[in-house]
Amino acid sequence: MAQLGGYCVKSVFITGAASGIGLATARRFAGHGWRVGLYDINREGLAELMTDSLFANSHSGFCDVSDRSSIEAALADFAAGSDGKIPLVVNNAGVLSAGPFTGIDANAHDLMIDVNVRGFTHVAQLAFPYLEGTPGACLVNLCSASSIHGIPNLAVYSATKFYVNAMTQALHIEWANHGIRVTCVKPHLVDTRMARDVQDKTTGESKISLTPDDIAAAIERAVNGSRVSYVLGDGASTWALLDKLLPERLRIALTRRLIGSQSQAH
Repeated sequence: MAQLGGYCVKSVFITGAASGIGLATARRFAGHGWRVGLYDINREGLAELMTDSLFANSHSGFCDVSDRSSIEAALADFAAGSDGKIPLVVNNAGVLSAGPFTGIDANAHDLMIDVNVRGFTHVAQLAFPYLEGTPGACLVNLCSASSIHGIPNLAVYSATKFYVNAMTQALHIEWANHGIRVTCVKPHLVDTRMARDVQDKTTGESKISLTPDDIAAAIERAVNGSRVSYVLGDGASTWALLDKLLPERLRIALTRRLIGSQSQAH
């Protein structure tokens, strides 16, 4: 079992846990014997998951991260079974709409901002009291390789992940004074429905190279590591380095080559 700052972790709260990366993360930690809190808007999916013997010692509940009161209730619900403490929070819930910026419905833009920015922010802020009361606690944020450079056909989603990256960097410093580690993982394309939608709308060299299980393993490494962020995926680390070193013209050219675009906004 992993440890945080000498404190033996026994419980983890995960948003967006009914499928994809959230579910893979829940399975990984449950397999290590942790009490896992699976929270999501998908009540039926959670109910089915809780019939799995793997989650016999876990707990699930409804959580709509676009609703601050829902997050507050979910955290309190889970913490009630762990002496009011939550050693690890995985801030995973997110949504994505891909396509030309002007062609994406305004409601889809609003939803990405509501979930990926506002919801992400509320989860972090509301989790703070539970993390602060736990020695060696950790907050892991789900970021994205799209925070390396603004991505065509993912303009708003990419912007929300720049926000996640900046918030992680800031809280990594700010919350160190409270004994809380804050880190993030930045996966490239992961084999989920969201990533397949992205790949359908791009023609560049970027291909799906990661599975949700890969990200769950990276989250565990991040929990036990010391870095602010972990870039994942074939060539993503090199891309991140080059994006810092190259002049703007070449950074743009590299992004175009990696991502491509089937259609241009008019």
